[in-house]
Amino acid sequence: MIAPTHAPHSPVHGGLGSRTFIGLLVAQFLAAFNDQAIHASAMFFAINTQAFTEENAIGLMPILFYAPWALFGTVAGWLADRYSKRNALVLWKFAEVAITAIALAGFYWGRNGYPEFGPLVVLATVFLMGTHSCFFVPAKYGVMPEILGHHQLSKGNGILESLSFLAVILGTVSGGVLSYLYQGQEVIVGVILVSLAIVGAAASLLIRKMPASNPFKPFPRYVYAPLVASIRVLLSTKALRVALLGIAFFTFVVAFMRAAVYMLGESQNPRWDELKTSAVVGTVALGIGLGSPLAGLLSGRRVELRLVIGGAIGMMVLLVGAAYFIGQMTYLIACIIGIGFFTGFYIVPLFTLLQHKAPKTSKGEMIATSNFVNVTGAIAATALFKIVVLVAHATGFAPAIANRSPTETGELRVLSLSHGRPVHFEIRTDSGRMIRGGVAVEADRPDTLGDVVSHLFDSVQSKEVLEVDGSISAKSIGDRIDVSRFETDGVTHYDLVPTGQPPTTDYDNRRLPSLLFLSAAILTFGILVALTRPLLQVRRMEGE
Repeated sequence: MIAPTHAPHSPVHGGLGSRTFIGLLVAQFLAAFNDQAIHASAMFFAINTQAFTEENAIGLMPILFYAPWALFGTVAGWLADRYSKRNALVLWKFAEVAITAIALAGFYWGRNGYPEFGPLVVLATVFLMGTHSCFFVPAKYGVMPEILGHHQLSKGNGILESLSFLAVILGTVSGGVLSYLYQGQEVIVGVILVSLAIVGAAASLLIRKMPASNPFKPFPRYVYAPLVASIRVLLSTKALRVALLGIAFFTFVVAFMRAAVYMLGESQNPRWDELKTSAVVGTVALGIGLGSPLAGLLSGRRVELRLVIGGAIGMMVLLVGAAYFIGQMTYLIACIIGIGFFTGFYIVPLFTLLQHKAPKTSKGEMIATSNFVNVTGAIAATALFKIVVLVAHATGFAPAIANRSPTETGELRVLSLSHGRPVHFEIRTDSGRMIRGGVAVEADRPDTLGDVVSHLFDSVQSKEVLEVDGSISAKSIGDRIDVSRFETDGVTHYDLVPTGQPPTTDYDNRRLPSLLFLSAAILTFGILVALTRPLLQVRRMEGE
C-alpha cells in the first residue's frame, strides 16, 4: 500500500460525513445520470422521429460526447486550478439546468411542427453535456484531496466511483425506458431531466467555499502547450505513468466492451431492441458500482495497488467466461456484472494514485490531461472494434448471407413503425399480388419496470424481421420498392430498398461477440503483464 506523505489530520474542507462531500456525491451522481439519460434518449429520439438511421444515430453519440474532451481539455484543467474547484462545480451544475432545458425545447419542437429541427437540438445537447463533463470531471476529482485527508481518499474514491457507475446504470437504462414509455411524449422526459438537474444544482451549493489551488496561474499562451507539459509530468515519474496508462486502458476496455455488447444485440436472430441492449450494457456499470466501494474498503487508509492486479486477473477470467456463455443469457449477464465488479477493483486504486501523486498546484490540469488520453483510448477502442469486424467479414469468420430469393418490385402501400423501428410492410406488385412481412400487430413491449426486467431475460423472438433502407420512411408510401427475402435458423428476413438499388449486404455475425470478448481478454492480459512489475515497484518505492 502507498502510505500518505502528509499527516492524516492535515487541514481539509470536510470528510466522508461532511456536507461538502455529501453535496459533491449528490451533484456528481445526478450529473452522471443526466449524461447517460440524455445520451440514450437523444439517440432514441433521433431514431423514433426518423431524423437519423439507427446505425448513424448510434455512431454519432460517442463523437458528440467525447469531442469536447479533446477540444477543451486544457482549458478545463487550467480553470480547475486557477479558480476554486467549488465554484467550477457549482457553475457547471447550473449550466446543466440550462442544457436540459434546451433538450426539453428540442423534444417539444420535434413533436410540434419541427420534426427535423427538434432532434438536431436534442442531439446538440449531447455535445453540450460532453462539454459539461469535460469541465466538471477535473474539478470533481481534483477537489477530492481538498475535501478528504489522505487516509480517507481511497474510501472516498470507492464511494464516488460506486455512485458514479450506479448513475451510469440508471441513466443508460432510464434513457431507454423513458423513451419507450413516453414515445411521442418526450416532453415528459425533458421535464424529468430538468428537474433532476435543478436538484443537482441545489446539492452543489452544499459544497463549502475553498480557495483556488493555483490562483496566479496564467492562461497558456498556446492553448495546447499545457497538454504537452502535463503529459511530460505524468510520464516523468513511475507512479503517475502507471496511473495514466492504467486509467487509459480502463476507458479503452469499457468502450470496447460497450461496442461488443451492441454487436451482441445486433447479431441476435432477430436482433435485440434498443431497450434490451441498453439494459445489458448497464449491467457492466452495475458490477463497477458493486466493486468500487469494496475496493475502497479493502484499501483502508492507503492506496492498495495489489487490487489493480487482482482486478485485471478477474476481468480477464470473466471475459473468457462471457465468450464461452455467449448464448446463455443468465450466465452471460452474470459474467458481465463480474467483469464490472473486478473493473472497480482495478480502477479505484489508480484514480487514487493519480490524485495522491499529482502536483498539488496542478491536480486539475493533470486530471484533464488524463481525460484527454482517455479519449484517445476510447477512439482506439472504436478503431480496433471496426478492424476486428472488417477482418471477420473479409476472412469469412462472419460470412455474408447469400441465400436470397429473387428480388420482387412493387408499390409500398403500408409501412408500420414501432418505437421508430419498421415492423410491418405491405407491397402491391405490378401483377396485383400483395407481399406482406413483419409482425402485423405490434408485439408486446415493456410498459412497466417489472416488464423491463423480464424483457431483459426474455428469449421469445419474432419469426420475421424487417430491414429497411434509411431512405425509406412513412413518407415513402406510394414509392416503388424492391424486396429481398432470406432465412436464417427459421427466421425470415425482409430487406426493403428503393427500386434499382442493390440490397444491403447482410452478415452472419453470431460468432463475432465471442471473438470480441476473447480479444478483450487478450488485451487485459497484455495490460496485466505491462503493469504488474511497475505497480509492485511503485509499492516498494513508497515504503509499503
